[in-house]
Amino acid sequence: MTGGMAMLLQQEYEQLKQQIDRYDAAGDYVGLAKEMDRFLDVTGQLYGENSPEYAATLNDYGGIHRDIGNYEKAEQAFLQAADKIAQLQGQNHPDYGSVLNNLAGLYRLMKRYDASAEQFRKTLEIYRAALGEQHFLYISGMNNLGLLYQDMGRYAEAEELHSRSLALLEQAGDNPIAIATTLTNLASARRQQNRLDGVVSLLERALRMYETYLGREHSLYAYGLNNLASYYMTIGQYDNAAVYYQSALKLCEILFGVESRNYQISLQNYEIASRKAAEQRGQQ
Repeated sequence: MTGGMAMLLQQEYEQLKQQIDRYDAAGDYVGLAKEMDRFLDVTGQLYGENSPEYAATLNDYGGIHRDIGNYEKAEQAFLQAADKIAQLQGQNHPDYGSVLNNLAGLYRLMKRYDASAEQFRKTLEIYRAALGEQHFLYISGMNNLGLLYQDMGRYAEAEELHSRSLALLEQAGDNPIAIATTLTNLASARRQQNRLDGVVSLLERALRMYETYLGREHSLYAYGLNNLASYYMTIGQYDNAAVYYQSALKLCEILFGVESRNYQISLQNYEIASRKAAEQRGQQ
């Protein structure tokens, strides 16, 4: 590669990185996905496909495709990233644990629970040995394992993990988004056990934190809206549920597009809540 070509690639790399950071800050995964194919290619040309930079970009690429529902692409990217990091940094490195954590989360979404549990266990072992149990990555790993336990019906164990995670995060006080997400996880574990007292306050606090730190046009704010709507569906307050689902639906259209899985699920939820609300009003 000539010096001039390398300079042009470096300039394109920096421009793409800045654009991707803007999309990421806005929670715009459609925009991210459009840029990431070229960014991955440029990273490989600039640093080589056996570099830490390329492995990290593969990991990010997998995360974006996971978030927009392209699970096959995500799995391929995570497996490639794990293989490259294992070769470059070893299987005891926290970066290797982080890719396994992402892979485990993907398998959870795919309902491959045994595979997910295996990868989460490996992740926590790596984080514990390399970073200690007070580190954010270990705490995040506990949260993720708690979510898997919820999927597996092990709700009391999940609640314990989320409560421990929340206490450690609040003690550190430096990651409000992680606190908000953990509040949501804890609320979910309690709901699954039909322990509804205090659940709405956990979800409202999480939504306020997403709004404060990310704004009302971020995917996590849409996530918070959906969680509150789901809670109101559970207790039969369908009008409230429809209001929150409608807000989430509008946001999903902007962020993900009307063809996306997220939009379609939100639309279905809104239609169900609206129908039940109409039926409920007719009975009064």
